[in-house]
Amino acid sequence: LGRYGDDLAGIASSNWTDVVGGGWPVLEIISLVSQLHGELDSPAACDPVREELQALLPEKVSWGQVQEQAGLLLQRPHCSFAKAAAAVAVATAAIIESSAAATRQLHEARLALGQVLEEGASYQPLLMTPLPGLLARLATAQQDRRSRGLQHVETDVIYCGHLSIEEELRSLCPGGCELHFLETVSPEESRTACYKHYQASMAAVLQREQATAKSPVGSAAHGNTLILSPLLWQWRPELRRDLERLLREQAKWKDEVHWLGLPCVNGSSSWNWPVRRLRYEFWKLAYDVYPTGHETSAYMSLAQFWALGDTTSATRVYSTPVLLSLEAFLERRRREYSEALGRPSSPLPEPESISEWFVELDLAARISGLRAYTLLLGVSLENDYKAYARLSARMSQTFHIEAARFNPKDAQQRRCLFSSSLEAATFTVEHGVVIAWCTRQKLRQMFQAVGGWWLRLSPRKHIIVPVSASLLNIFRSGESGIFPWDGDIDANFIASHPLVVGSLLEDHRAHLESLGYTYILKGDRVVFHDLADTVRMDIWLSGPQAVEAFDIRSRLCGVRINLFREQLDGTVMYYRPGEKLVGNTKGRLLQCLWKGHNACLPDCVRGGLGVGKDGCEFPDDFVHLDT
Repeated sequence: LGRYGDDLAGIASSNWTDVVGGGWPVLEIISLVSQLHGELDSPAACDPVREELQALLPEKVSWGQVQEQAGLLLQRPHCSFAKAAAAVAVATAAIIESSAAATRQLHEARLALGQVLEEGASYQPLLMTPLPGLLARLATAQQDRRSRGLQHVETDVIYCGHLSIEEELRSLCPGGCELHFLETVSPEESRTACYKHYQASMAAVLQREQATAKSPVGSAAHGNTLILSPLLWQWRPELRRDLERLLREQAKWKDEVHWLGLPCVNGSSSWNWPVRRLRYEFWKLAYDVYPTGHETSAYMSLAQFWALGDTTSATRVYSTPVLLSLEAFLERRRREYSEALGRPSSPLPEPESISEWFVELDLAARISGLRAYTLLLGVSLENDYKAYARLSARMSQTFHIEAARFNPKDAQQRRCLFSSSLEAATFTVEHGVVIAWCTRQKLRQMFQAVGGWWLRLSPRKHIIVPVSASLLNIFRSGESGIFPWDGDIDANFIASHPLVVGSLLEDHRAHLESLGYTYILKGDRVVFHDLADTVRMDIWLSGPQAVEAFDIRSRLCGVRINLFREQLDGTVMYYRPGEKLVGNTKGRLLQCLWKGHNACLPDCVRGGLGVGKDGCEFPDDFVHLDT
């Protein structure tokens, strides 16, 4: 103990919950050491409550009795050791009684014990009466809980695909599996039939669970659900063993690990690492690679043989209650997000790929804060579901996604949700979110095309001068695109020679239409828009003017622009651009009005003060179009 005491105290202090949860024998070791060398006396400050401390040890005591007895100890101001012992006793009783509060009580016990160890700066409190006995009981209770879970958990197995493996799946867990099986004639049929099979299977699981909950007799709980990828390309004996291990591990760690999968080998026998980081923000979805492959679990016992991330294989195991909660979340999301787009009565479009359900579950788990674990022992013989994923109209409406990349090297997929820039801007004002990705992308493309046309007509005699709020882009990273809550571009197209605007535009109408744009002439203002009239920008064409007076050069959306000093000063004095507003001078400070939306603006209201230390800024440049 003299040599390893500090290490023992450090483990118990910083990772105690993980040690207990992982079934490591540290708690039993503490008990054994106390038996070999004798337990130490509790601190002198706890002398008045020695009898109460000893009373925590009897085996046959209900959780309610322990809570009542521990409550007195938890109030002792000068005996933190008594508080720690009481917290351990309460956590043990909660586990024995299968209380829903067990996890919280374990956390509180860790905090209480950590405080004692910090005060003593050594391992001695671990050996003080009655803590060794309490810790030994806690370890036993935790192990009993795991054993009960392994004995009584039943499993749903869901598969849709072209492999003839019904009998193999039925034998995975004899007497404990309920199989939801659909064999298709080809991989092509799987891509159209499987989504409906998954939905029907989940409906059957939900109906059964509801009936079980209402039954006066009840039955064994269906604790986990094994979903096999429709992209499995072969069945082998070792795959069976890997799946059996995966089911055992899920049952063992069901409180800590809510869904888990395996590394993958695809149909060309190539390694396919499935762990990805999901970026779901600002109307975009990206499956990114972790810099070193994955995160490491915060649980000590899960750190060595598991990889942590936002995704895993399509072959995966869920805790059934968790899976049902994700399905319920998806149903609410489909309804609420479609209604927000003004489509409450329209049925959602059909899914477009075999992978759609898995992407939906990935997103639901990510939004719900549930991390995916990948067991490093074993492989799933499946092709990558993300390679078949499509940004369907259904997915776009359900999650408000307009641009998606399902693998880092894949082309970006796009799906626009708003019919006009006005509609998108109205949504931004109503909900306090970033302007839709498609609207900003279309505005940028139009400014690049029409602005490029204007400059190419006479590179030395033509300039572009942004005006009004569009000039604020030079302060807000506008070189590659407009700032994220702006849904319009206003600019002057200036020439050093005389212009007849109507004749000029009519002469170039065909060329502009070949670029995908046309115009409406409104006095001295020209409204350019795309051929579908989904985005517009206001441009004023004029000449002759002294273009050399606009002697400051910059770029907007990649296009050369010109400015002059007095213009900049006047814009700053009028707009006060250091303050970020929706609606400019008559607008409001940026603030998200739809909490939880993926495109939320930063909070610049800051509790009504308008100032604060948070910076009133996005966390990184993912909000921009090209990142």
